[in-house]
Amino acid sequence: MSLRPVDELGYPGRTYKFFNGSVVFPFGFGLSYTTFSYAARPSAHWVNYKLRPSLLCPPLNYADGAYVPPCPSVEVDKLPCTENLTIEVEVTNTGVVDGSDVVMVYTKAPEGVLGAPQKQLAAFERVFVKAGKKAVAKLDLNICKAFGIVEKTAYTVLPAGQHSVLVGSGSNSVSLEFAVNLDLAV
Repeated sequence: MSLRPVDELGYPGRTYKFFNGSVVFPFGFGLSYTTFSYAARPSAHWVNYKLRPSLLCPPLNYADGAYVPPCPSVEVDKLPCTENLTIEVEVTNTGVVDGSDVVMVYTKAPEGVLGAPQKQLAAFERVFVKAGKKAVAKLDLNICKAFGIVEKTAYTVLPAGQHSVLVGSGSNSVSLEFAVNLDLAV
């Protein structure tokens, strides 16, 4: 049986990653006695990977009309994967009660890449914030782990292009979004 859904057969797939239906409770759903607001400070918006000439650039499936970079992806196993992206999220408790919140960071593959998950959880951190005060959550994202996707041949690849980074307290409550460009140059 396939991991991915087969729409023609009505098969939903064996994993939630490719599920497109509506959910009863979204990931990260929870209740709190207070409210929070976010402000993010990413360390970079552009990451350049200089590849060895011996590395191959495996193709990815793209939607019709989508921009396909000269080197669309590279296998994560072939990279040193030492690059990190640090995001500092300033969490403000806008309510009147002390409380804790889980800051979640999601990543999305570049537009037009077919078969990529809608978004994937890359990092999270719980912070306790007194009423009316601020706290900072520091999240380190390894570029290969956070932005890599599993493509149809079961290899984890790092797609080139403009990725989206989403910050919020749940999968349906995204407070901040910014772009990170991955340039895979040979």
